[in-house]
Amino acid sequence: MKTYPIYRPDGSLNGFEVTSSWLTFRPLFRLLRSVAGVGDVRRNWFNDDRITFTFQGKAAVVHEPWGDNSRYWIGLQDPDAAPEVDLEPLHQAFKRYRGFLVMTLWPWGSD
Repeated sequence: MKTYPIYRPDGSLNGFEVTSSWLTFRPLFRLLRSVAGVGDVRRNWFNDDRITFTFQGKAAVVHEPWGDNSRYWIGLQDPDAAPEVDLEPLHQAFKRYRGFLVMTLWPWGSD
């Protein structure tokens, strides 16, 4: 999946965006739960934070700005409160994700 990383001035990962048009909530839940350090994944219905979860014990979100955007922002709920948390494992899981259609048309190893 194409990701759009957002870095802090020191070069560490602050969060990242992914295209929301090809990623529905069921695979999103599955993908989040597959990452070590992710827990307590919950869907929010009346909030731009579409999904809340914990990552390495810190509150994290899948945020859809304005409630109708082409991208989800994924990162810590308060990114400045815990700059020591390395989001790279979460980011790598999304980069490696190949949706159902992609896996069907372009199986692993045929890049």
